[in-house]
Amino acid sequence: MSAATYLSEFAKEYNISEELASQILKEALMTIYKKKFGKDYDNLYVEVGRKINLYQVKNVVENVKDEITEITLEEAKENNKTKKELKIGDAIKVPLDINIFGRQMPQILRQLIKQKIVEIHKDIIYNEYKNRVGELFVGKIKSKVEGKNAGYYVSLEPKDVEAFLPMSQVSPDEEFERGNIIKAILIKVNEANSSEEAQLILSRTTEDFVKQLLILNIPEFSDGTFVIKAMARKPGEVTKLVIASNNESIDPVSVTVGKQGVRIKPIRAELGSERLELIRWSDDPKILIKNAIVTSRVLKNRIVEIHHVDFNWDEKKVSVVVPNEFVAPLIGKKGAHQRMLEKITGWNITFIPYSEYEIQLAEKQKEVDKILGITPEEEVEFVEEESIPIEMLPFSKKQLKILRNAGFEDVAEIIEYSIEELANKCEISLNEAMEIWKVIEENVEIEETEE
Repeated sequence: MSAATYLSEFAKEYNISEELASQILKEALMTIYKKKFGKDYDNLYVEVGRKINLYQVKNVVENVKDEITEITLEEAKENNKTKKELKIGDAIKVPLDINIFGRQMPQILRQLIKQKIVEIHKDIIYNEYKNRVGELFVGKIKSKVEGKNAGYYVSLEPKDVEAFLPMSQVSPDEEFERGNIIKAILIKVNEANSSEEAQLILSRTTEDFVKQLLILNIPEFSDGTFVIKAMARKPGEVTKLVIASNNESIDPVSVTVGKQGVRIKPIRAELGSERLELIRWSDDPKILIKNAIVTSRVLKNRIVEIHHVDFNWDEKKVSVVVPNEFVAPLIGKKGAHQRMLEKITGWNITFIPYSEYEIQLAEKQKEVDKILGITPEEEVEFVEEESIPIEMLPFSKKQLKILRNAGFEDVAEIIEYSIEELANKCEISLNEAMEIWKVIEENVEIEETEE
């Protein structure tokens, strides 16, 4: 076989150009040459034609000190195959017998070529994929690896490039067989000289994986009509997505789900048993937090009932009163579910059982009754015949704003509410409701009447 034919078949086998194949061959021969003569020698010249010819490039000198790189003028003339007249200081190519490298040379050469091909392919893959981290890929499971570095080798479409999906990047309830078609996101590209065995690392457990599934399956996410405002994920269990629409006439939740769930179905199928909770975004923290909690399906076939929400705006903390049986599931194991809710809302949340809230409520109501000087059998009414606008009482600016937002205009309207009702209507804490009662008690004469 001629050298040209060999290079052509070599290039075809490894899917590279003949020029690159020739370069790889020369580099491999140089490696063998340096191993034979020493790493500091690089005076090998490779000529690829009908045959592969090797030469040592030597300098013409008067006195030879290094036989590998130098030659006398007399010896140079004997090896001169050109018409050029040689002189001291010229360089000449001296034929090198390939047999000098021993009988193992062809096998060593093949190994070196294969090694260099692998290195080149790694460089190509690195340059092609280094800017594609975060993209979603479709691939076929090739094999499964057990042990410390367990995972799946995956052939990525459409170029049949090999990637690795570590078991740590697979949801707990997922298991794949050879030939299964899967989707995964690229999370890391190792450089060619990395000690890592795999170069492309995939994942199915990141938040971006779910995000890319939405972009792939729901056009409104890819064209920017819908946006993901926040998300939290516990792989294999639940993903919480806070979504908003840039078009007020389109509801992001119902459109994402689709008629009879047809649009969300492919995403749910990809996530398996993992719940996907879609939460409507709101600029109002009160609405957003309620939406997030009510959407949480922590008890089967039951929706959380929120009895009261108390905000600490300065510290960005919120207390939420829920039925007793919902407290533990909403907090979750080691606080995991609560942290997810805090992540997507941006608020520190404390869940209070309703039984505990009832005790606090009863105590506060007693304080209010004491302020008003009434017993449980008595009611209160105004002595004044005329109405009293809330602006007439020395409420603080904050209290006036709270009362106006709740729809109160007259003090008589406030008196009709219990401490719990006032707190809920104004969406304030029991203590804040009591402060409003104190202002009324100090400035309005109230008459006690028996039923």
